[in-house]
Amino acid sequence: MKKKNNNQTFAISVFVGIILLLGALFYVSKVQDKKAEESFPTISGVDDVKVDGFNTKDQPTIGNKNAKIEVVEFGDYKCPICADWTRIVFPDIKSEYIDKGLISFSFINYPFIAKDSNLAALASEVVYSYDKDAFWKFQEEIYAKQEDETKTWATKEKLTELAKSVIPDLDEEKFKKDLYKKEAMKQVSSDVAIGNHYGVQGTPTVFVNGKATADPSLESIKAAIDAELNK
Repeated sequence: MKKKNNNQTFAISVFVGIILLLGALFYVSKVQDKKAEESFPTISGVDDVKVDGFNTKDQPTIGNKNAKIEVVEFGDYKCPICADWTRIVFPDIKSEYIDKGLISFSFINYPFIAKDSNLAALASEVVYSYDKDAFWKFQEEIYAKQEDETKTWATKEKLTELAKSVIPDLDEEKFKKDLYKKEAMKQVSSDVAIGNHYGVQGTPTVFVNGKATADPSLESIKAAIDAELNK
């Protein structure tokens, strides 16, 4: 009878131990989730945004703002195709249309690939709020230093380093804090809402006067722009 009691006590101890272990693992998981959320926030408030066009007056824009043709690109800084597009296609768009004053060109964030896509988008908005010209240099830098999209590389530290490279007198501690403030979140929320409204499914997606091009190739974009120019 004593052996049986010992077995029952052991079984109860094991059961209690398992419960405590599961509770501890659950707690650790929640703490890790909270830390991840703090480091890589989700974009909130998207459903509350009322979309009225592309709102390019508040977007990073270059070229002739009074041009009759408005070109808008939606991008994700973790998107390798976006990096290639910026390196290969954009220079031709710039030399043939932007530099000649024929179009205005705006960039709108559409982070969707991973949790650090959101932080990269927020970083770009903070840079833009500090120095509108530095925004485009920051974009070049982040694409140039882009890593494998399956890795979580757009960290607070790396983004601060990239921002510092284009804004030499950057207050790094302020920048890190501003990444998580409502001002940047509000702008990215608006960007995502605009993308959703216009049916953006991936990046890069390019619009010419409110119409999505067939694809983001130079040929498709040139065809769309030239058609508008010839109207």
